Amino acid sequence: MYTRKLIVLGTLAVVTVLIATIFVSRNVQYTQEGTVKVLTKWGSAQRVYTPSDGWFTTLGPGWQAYEVNIRSFTETTTPRVTSKDNAALQVPISVTAATDPSEVVEYVRKYGFTEEERHKRRNEILNGLVQTEARNAFAEYGAYEIYANQEAIQKRIIDALRPQLAGQLMLTLESVQIGNPDFLDDRIEQAASAVVANEKQKQAEEARYKAAEVAAKTKQIEALTYANPALLAIKKLELELELERARAEGIKGHQGPLTIVYEGRTGVQLQVPTRQ
Repeated sequence: MYTRKLIVLGTLAVVTVLIATIFVSRNVQYTQEGTVKVLTKWGSAQRVYTPSDGWFTTLGPGWQAYEVNIRSFTETTTPRVTSKDNAALQVPISVTAATDPSEVVEYVRKYGFTEEERHKRRNEILNGLVQTEARNAFAEYGAYEIYANQEAIQKRIIDALRPQLAGQLMLTLESVQIGNPDFLDDRIEQAASAVVANEKQKQAEEARYKAAEVAAKTKQIEALTYANPALLAIKKLELELELERARAEGIKGHQGPLTIVYEGRTGVQLQVPTRQ
């Protein structure tokens, strides 16, 4: 009889220890990389734990921990906008950002403790901001100017969104990517593409003309220089001065003196005697 009581008491003790161990282990918390945890007591934020802080516990009445993802995320929306001359188009815009770790407590207080609730409210506001700033940016340009000015449009959107995301959403903006504008009238899109192609061709032709013009002027100056004995003499003196400076400083990799050889047809040349 006594032995049976000991067995029952021992079994109860083991069960009690197991239950206590499970209870304690379920309340031991730790933070994974790319996240932080907000410790609250009766719904009031008390502290933010990072991975470097190690483990902590939520044992005790009213304690609760909520995980907040601070990794970068990308949200894409496709706002409908109009150009300066009222051509309608839609364009996909992707915003990459991350929650500011220093503003986590305020972020949780403002948008909720659960991730689903926070992201839903955050993205609704984010999409609205993107819609507004995209409308403002595209309205600065005519339909035929949009393709050629996408970089300027992108920069304007970034400059407008950065302070708004930091102030309203506690987000650090990393990048904004603009997709291909899609005009609702395909004829406008084709015409706009043609305008850009013509502009690029014009720029290429202007560049070729400038290069040819510079080359022609260079040849003209060279011809005048070598045709005029006085200019040729000045050129020879300039070269001799350069040689004297080179001798004074030392010319690495060569031995012996440098000389000038003038040939009437080919102009002034520099010769470096080879080392014997």
